[in-house]
Amino acid sequence: MSSTPSPKSVLSARHAAIQHAITPLPGSTPRDHFKPLNIRGDCDGLTLLAALVRMVGNVSAAEWSAEFARGRIVNLEQQPMSPAQIVRAGQRFQHLFPNVIEPDVNGAVEILHEDEALIVVNKPAPLPMHAGGRFYRNTLQHILNAAYHPQTPLPAHRLDANTTGLVLVARTREFAAKLQAQFAHGRVEKTYLARVNGELPANEFYCDAPISAEAGEQCSRTVDLENGLEARTEFRLLRQLVDGTNLLEARPLTGRTNQIRVHLWHLGFPVCGDTIYLPDQKLGRTQTLAVGEPPLCLHAARAKFLHPLSDEMVEFTAPSPAWSKLGD
Repeated sequence: MSSTPSPKSVLSARHAAIQHAITPLPGSTPRDHFKPLNIRGDCDGLTLLAALVRMVGNVSAAEWSAEFARGRIVNLEQQPMSPAQIVRAGQRFQHLFPNVIEPDVNGAVEILHEDEALIVVNKPAPLPMHAGGRFYRNTLQHILNAAYHPQTPLPAHRLDANTTGLVLVARTREFAAKLQAQFAHGRVEKTYLARVNGELPANEFYCDAPISAEAGEQCSRTVDLENGLEARTEFRLLRQLVDGTNLLEARPLTGRTNQIRVHLWHLGFPVCGDTIYLPDQKLGRTQTLAVGEPPLCLHAARAKFLHPLSDEMVEFTAPSPAWSKLGD
């Protein structure tokens, strides 16, 4: 049956492949990186410089001009471009970042289960799932690609770089579509552990404040009572830890970006270790923690769903993190 635990020999071989992939970390070797710059429809007929200024709002014309002068705005053949080039919608250029060394991550990815359709991962932190920002190869996707080559595993959902725990990964696009449909329709029962400060309103409580659809400062989301997307998270106190913080079970009934963190922040109980959603409704600036920094105390602990091959209900749990066991 597809949900039968994987043989230990299979998992041992997979973990050996992961260890090989992260020794050294793939992003620790200097490498030129090319970030795609695809011209939008509303930039048709502009100069390349004007198009870039319009498309990337947080980079000034002077900063883009300096990148042109360095020869770092190039075409797909890696030839430097002129800022005065007239561009058309759909044209593709690249931004060259030479000799990039990426920040370190925790690459100790654990495979909890695998079969012909599904891989169940216990993701460590800090580890981004996909390329973006300062991370190109130090990602969960790159590590899985190396460990499962020539296959390209397809994560069916996302966890933040600083969040640990269960990630469901499909072996093919067909199986990925089945898993993603369950997430999209709220059919995956997800349970998280979260550690928070503060005096809770009750042992069980909830938040149904709508969450903004668009990203704000530092890619954050906030409660948007007028135009936000419907969201609901249910919380239950598991126990008070020896340092006075509270260990909660969180059950997101919808799947909004940063939902658990935003709801707890809105209620006045930001997750311990969160560097974006700070106390007193303040927003921080650090997106991805450095290795060795105090962790974000949010962990995807359990998932229950229909197996994409057998259509049988299955359930997986991830080992609890050390911060959830204070006093045990």
